[in-house]
Amino acid sequence: MNKPITIVFFSKNIRILLLYVLITSFASAQEIPVNCEWTEYTFPSGQKASEGCLINGKPEGTWTSYFPNGMIKSVGARKDFLLHGLWVFSDSTGIKLRTVEYEANQKSGWERTYFLNGQVKEEIQFKENKRSGWTHQYDESGQKRKSIPYRVDLEDGKGREFSADGRVISLLDYKKGYLRGIEKINRNDSRGEKTGVWMEWSDSGVLLEQGVWKDGKRNGLFRFYDQWGQLDRVEKYLDGVVVSDAEETVEIDVRTTRHKNGVIASRATYESEKRVGVFSEYDEEGMIISGALYEAGVKIGDGITNAQGQRIGFWRQFYSSGELKSEGAFSNGKREGQWKFYAISGELVQEGRYTNGLYNGNWTWYYLDGSIHRDESYRNGKASGLFREWNSSGELIVEGTYDFGLKQGPWMMNVNNHLEKGVYLDDERNGEWVHEHPNGERQFTGSYELGLPVGKHVYKNDQGSMVQIERYDMGTKDGKWLLYGPNQTLRQTLDYKQGKLVRIDGQRLKETNSRKTEQSDD
Repeated sequence: MNKPITIVFFSKNIRILLLYVLITSFASAQEIPVNCEWTEYTFPSGQKASEGCLINGKPEGTWTSYFPNGMIKSVGARKDFLLHGLWVFSDSTGIKLRTVEYEANQKSGWERTYFLNGQVKEEIQFKENKRSGWTHQYDESGQKRKSIPYRVDLEDGKGREFSADGRVISLLDYKKGYLRGIEKINRNDSRGEKTGVWMEWSDSGVLLEQGVWKDGKRNGLFRFYDQWGQLDRVEKYLDGVVVSDAEETVEIDVRTTRHKNGVIASRATYESEKRVGVFSEYDEEGMIISGALYEAGVKIGDGITNAQGQRIGFWRQFYSSGELKSEGAFSNGKREGQWKFYAISGELVQEGRYTNGLYNGNWTWYYLDGSIHRDESYRNGKASGLFREWNSSGELIVEGTYDFGLKQGPWMMNVNNHLEKGVYLDDERNGEWVHEHPNGERQFTGSYELGLPVGKHVYKNDQGSMVQIERYDMGTKDGKWLLYGPNQTLRQTLDYKQGKLVRIDGQRLKETNSRKTEQSDD
């Protein structure tokens, strides 16, 4: 039976009122889960704070939260009690600020922020709570102005910068979080003529043409590509005219050798006499027996690539300077079984197992001296089990437990020159948390409910003297805040009421006729 429940929150107690009447208007708007107890949370003023279904005391289906003025603050769904699908976040005037796609409580998909006119300001691609893929930035007219590739939360790869008319005007070279270079392209001179390197792409993003312009004419070597991005031809120009039989145009060469029976024995691709791409060797029956991967004449991997372009069997990968980078097996293009990763200086820095391309089982990271840096376990690509991390001196600095990618239970983190201790529930701080200075004095004491600060939060310096006292009601500033100066002298008092600052040092703030902007603690 679906039963609606109204829950009214006061600062220090909870009153639950059971209402045995179905909210038929909501039921007609969306599907209510089976065994739903329709639940409403309210502010002390009686205004609705949030609403949705509880099943066995946990949220399920669509949930909506509100500002005290009745405007929707956020709306989205939960599946198996975890954030799932598209969530929409707005300000207290109803303007959409942000949308986020979730899967099993983790950002997975696109997170978008918006201008006040509703145009997308920035969109970020996530996978398992980490930036993975593209981040795009736009101007208020909707024109894309920058695209940045990410891998595991770090900028990595070739990005682009765009002009107001949509031209790509810069190629950005990122590597592991650092911008290594900027190549300016598709520029015009003072007369508006094409100058320098120009590159053109199809609507689907395939490179079609690349070459140098001067005074609005082609000058130099130009490469033209087919609809799949494969090099079609190379031409040399001088003042816009093709130079016939130019030696520089003979650059791409696929070379094969054959067995005595006519079957291909090896296949390799060369560019400017340097081996590039996949190299393969075959037996007399045409089966691949060995292979390698090259970049500008340098071998960056050895192993077999099948006819579908998938890596299979045992592979070794190398740094561009030739040192071993990693080794392990592939199955149908995905890492499988035990893998090891090495520093360029040769030391083992990471090892663990993959299953179908995902982390699975125990993984260990090492410092260059061989001491353990991090030890953790995974299940189907998600952290599961005990997690521990040590600093370079061998001191344990982080310890806690994951369950399917979410922090659960007691955690200890010795970070930012202080120690933090407390409990997580579904990746959110829950219950009392304590921070300590290096000398053992308490720096912070306060409580949380599913990530929201509640009650009194106390901050002290490393001598034990009071610095600040804050008060919260379910994540909202509420009550008297005290700020202390030297010798614990009271420097300032701030009085909040449901997130709104109403008094400073006991003096009530005057109301104005101007439009009020509500404070948010998101």
